[in-house]
Amino acid sequence: MTSITVRTRSAPNLAAVLSKTTWVELKLFFRDPAAAFFTLALPVLLLVLNGAGGNDPDPAFGGAGAIDVLVPGYIALVIATLGLMQLPAVLAGYRERGVLRRLEATPIRPGVILVAQLLVQGLIATVGLIVLVVLGMSVFELRAPQAPWTVLAAYLVAVLGFSAFGFVLAAVLPTARSTAAIASALYFPMIFLSGATWPREMLPGWAARIGDLLPLTYVVEAVKQPWIAGQADVFAMGVLAVMIVAGTVLATRLFRWA
Repeated sequence: MTSITVRTRSAPNLAAVLSKTTWVELKLFFRDPAAAFFTLALPVLLLVLNGAGGNDPDPAFGGAGAIDVLVPGYIALVIATLGLMQLPAVLAGYRERGVLRRLEATPIRPGVILVAQLLVQGLIATVGLIVLVVLGMSVFELRAPQAPWTVLAAYLVAVLGFSAFGFVLAAVLPTARSTAAIASALYFPMIFLSGATWPREMLPGWAARIGDLLPLTYVVEAVKQPWIAGQADVFAMGVLAVMIVAGTVLATRLFRWA
């Protein structure tokens, strides 16, 4: 009697697939010179250009130095560039080119792309943070954060909050071109009025009041307050937590794979 062996195609190992997908997405990011420049090089360039004045205590900043105020803003700039400019454009482009739709016909689920994008956001943002902190401390006399664990918590919440924001944009905007246009219209006023490129203490009163309405302002404050004052900005952390919850709910309900 002849035995027949039936071979079935096993499901792919999720961890291995996610690791490989994240690595591919990471390489694609660094193959885009514009993305790498605006995300990683621009904040460093701003620090070099604006750090020449030193980091002496300044009454305008409550006794902190200019570098102590600028670096948390530049960390927020990295987070905003990834969450607003990079993430939604990539996902909208994948949908427009049919990448997400084709994934539904394979054992790899489209959700893997979303998780991989979130991991890439975190990895790139962490690289940007490390570069800014190392450069600031070694060259521009940046003071160590007063509450480093609170700064780290604020940083993680900020990355998740702006990633959720980016997922919502990717969910509701139909094409890569429209996504880039809307994201730019949100991004550029936000980075100038939130303290991400220039301290809010130096802005006119009307500009600072507009900044109070912008979510990026709360990234800057959530990182800056524990860095300088050694205590959490509870309100800013609350705003970012709301962004995570609301963004996740909206993106889950509205996201289209095709």
